[in-house]
Amino acid sequence: VYFDLENKEQIKKSFEDIKKQFDHIDILVNNAATIETSNFMMTSTDNMKKMFDINYFSQIYLIQLVSKMMIGKKKGNIVNIASTAGIDSNEGRISYSASKSALINSSKILSKELSPFNIRVNVVAPGLVETEMMKKNTKNEIIKQVINNLTIKRVGKPEEIANVVHFLASDSSSYINGQVIRVDGGMLWN
Repeated sequence: VYFDLENKEQIKKSFEDIKKQFDHIDILVNNAATIETSNFMMTSTDNMKKMFDINYFSQIYLIQLVSKMMIGKKKGNIVNIASTAGIDSNEGRISYSASKSALINSSKILSKELSPFNIRVNVVAPGLVETEMMKKNTKNEIIKQVINNLTIKRVGKPEEIANVVHFLASDSSSYINGQVIRVDGGMLWN
């Protein structure tokens, strides 16, 4: 089901369509982001709001919708994809870092609020991963600098992130809740 994360009404309508097809949802993985790399003084508040709408508010709204179904079944698992930028605060990415930090902190709160309903909430915080977003928004010299500061001297692969998400979404991680798992190649500095 496709919907635009900047359009709350479209999200709601699409979710109603999903509810018609399924009587419950076991797992929600929030894996969406937009990014802008610019100096703070050159970052417009409109772009900041757009980044928060996609990276934070739309995902919190999805959690509200899905967790209602999970609460009814007294079971569920939510995995939010944040970023090491939400922990380490990357220069030139004030909005991206702040929106991912908000998602991390909200996930920790939600893990406490939803745990009485047997719903777990965890976060995966990837470092640099070979995606179109990285290629379009990270200069080669920054990529080289980051790689030099990793114990594993390379950029991550999407499937390496997916493997951690799969683990957190499975019953194999049934005693993990409210955690942030860094998948960053062994970053030596922040």
